[in-house]
Amino acid sequence: MEVLVEAAGAGEEVSAGSPHYDNVSASLLGGFVVIYSTKPLRVVRFEVDATFVLAVPKVKPPKGKTRLMREVLPREVSVESLVHNVGRAMALTAGLLSGDLELAGRGMRDAVVEPVRAPLIPCYREVREAALEAGALGVAVSGAGPSMLALVRGPEEASRVSEAVAEAYRRCGVEAETVVAKPAPGVVRVA
Repeated sequence: MEVLVEAAGAGEEVSAGSPHYDNVSASLLGGFVVIYSTKPLRVVRFEVDATFVLAVPKVKPPKGKTRLMREVLPREVSVESLVHNVGRAMALTAGLLSGDLELAGRGMRDAVVEPVRAPLIPCYREVREAALEAGALGVAVSGAGPSMLALVRGPEEASRVSEAVAEAYRRCGVEAETVVAKPAPGVVRVA
C-alpha cells in the first residue's frame, strides 16, 4: 500500500512541488485514510459510513495556490493550539470509526490552519455558518481550499445543507456547485 502511495506522491511532487501523500492516498485507497508517518511512509485506511456535502466555488485559483496556502501557515504553534488540534483529530477519527457522527463533527474544528486560510477562501464564514445552521455536524476546508465540506447525518440533512450553502454563495456573489458524496472505495484495480 505504501509503495503505491509513494509512487503517486512522486508524481504529485512533480506537478505541485511536494508529495501531498494525504491527497494521493485518499484518491488511491478511498475510505478514511490516516498518514501517521512520512519517513518511513505509513498509511492506515478505514471504511467509514459518512455523508458529506462538498461545496466547490467556481473561482479561478491563483497560480501556485497550494504553495501560497502553505506559505500562510504559521511556522510555530502554541502548545494550546497543538493540544486542541490533536484532540480534535482524535475526535474526528474516533467519531468516524465508531459511527458517532456528532463526535466526528466536533472534531472538524481546526485551531491552526483554517484561521489563517479562512480570509483567502471566498465566503468562508458565510458558508460555514449556513451549513451549521442547516444541520451540518461539522464543516472544514477541503485541502488548501477553496472547496469546503460539511459532515451530515444523511440525505435529508444533505439536501438542506446543500441548499443553504448554495444560497450563502449566491448572497456573496459567487457561483458554486454542491455535491453530496460518501467516501469512495478507492482504486479497485491497478493495471
